[in-house]
Amino acid sequence: MQYASWMEASGKSFIGEILKAAQNHSMISFAGGLPALELFPDQALQRCFQRVFEEQGKPALQYAQTSGYHPLRQWLAKQHKRKGLEVAIEEIMVTTGSQQGLSLLAQTFLDPGDVVFVETPTYLGAIQAFQSFRAQMIMVPCDEQGIIPEELEKMLKQVTPKFLYLIPNYQNPTGKMMGLARRIELLRVAQVYDLLVVEDNPYGNLRFEGEALPDLIELGDKVIYLGTFSKILAPGLRVGYVVADPDIVNHLCLTKEGVDLHSNTLTQRAVLQFFNEGLLPEHILNLRTVYRERRNAMVQAINKHLGDEVEMIVPSGGLFLWARFKKINNSFDYVQATIRQNVLYVPGEVFYSDGRMTSEVRLNYSSSTPATIEEGIQRLARAIRE
Repeated sequence: MQYASWMEASGKSFIGEILKAAQNHSMISFAGGLPALELFPDQALQRCFQRVFEEQGKPALQYAQTSGYHPLRQWLAKQHKRKGLEVAIEEIMVTTGSQQGLSLLAQTFLDPGDVVFVETPTYLGAIQAFQSFRAQMIMVPCDEQGIIPEELEKMLKQVTPKFLYLIPNYQNPTGKMMGLARRIELLRVAQVYDLLVVEDNPYGNLRFEGEALPDLIELGDKVIYLGTFSKILAPGLRVGYVVADPDIVNHLCLTKEGVDLHSNTLTQRAVLQFFNEGLLPEHILNLRTVYRERRNAMVQAINKHLGDEVEMIVPSGGLFLWARFKKINNSFDYVQATIRQNVLYVPGEVFYSDGRMTSEVRLNYSSSTPATIEEGIQRLARAIRE
């Protein structure tokens, strides 16, 4: 078949192979970005869906606005501020998960060969979204707080990207958190060079320690914000959203019309019902408590079974722990060994847009109990030493 050229360049899906291996019931998977199945508020959501059917009936099953269910957009607008002011409903668009938001941004902004700046390393799903529109991704040097503003400025003097994509809160894959001073300085550089910033924030509510920091969109002007309820409600709902200038939202809506007309309106109404019943704050507190315990369990298990063989970034929130093996060159080489030990991780190579060799790995702790984490890290240690 004559497939698009970008598909030829993308090669085989590593994530697809990992998910296939994870179907083995004996497998302990630290590979997915999965929230804990047992923490999904399924009974509360069931009541919310039922109430939507009872009170809104057939209209909830009809075609709807591309920009999303109006009352949900109103609720979302009240949750965000830009320069101290609430955003307007015209600045909100509902998407089918934040991954669709990424894809729509790529389709709306990128021509073949356009440059996108990304973190080093960055989210695999973003690489896939930008790659499919033949963008050239250039990685900006990072430290323990993410992108280094001085390095960004050096690069902007030489290259003009369409936008900068970053995850400032508990970054995927590294779990890094960008401090307030760093956010302000990064946005200062962006303003000087008229740089559009895309802020992806799937994990911001999953904070274990420290104080909440203002989103980039609260601090700067040319910022597009991507939000989602996949990590704090359930990914199967596929409800995300974009906050952006009304002109950008209008263009994104035009793109979305050709993709799916609109996101699932029944689910949007049920999600809003969940929010209106005041169930979200307590649910988020429960997630933070459980995920903090599981983060601690993974850190303890790594120290116990791998000791000084690894360096790791201990996250203060989110779903992932980033670790580097000191005694190996390429973590990709050990994937089959870990599969034989019935444990999975994601090798760091897939998070670098240049595909560089690395000994780093991403480990997910949110979807495993402390006992499972202990056993899984023990298996991982055996696989690496095999």
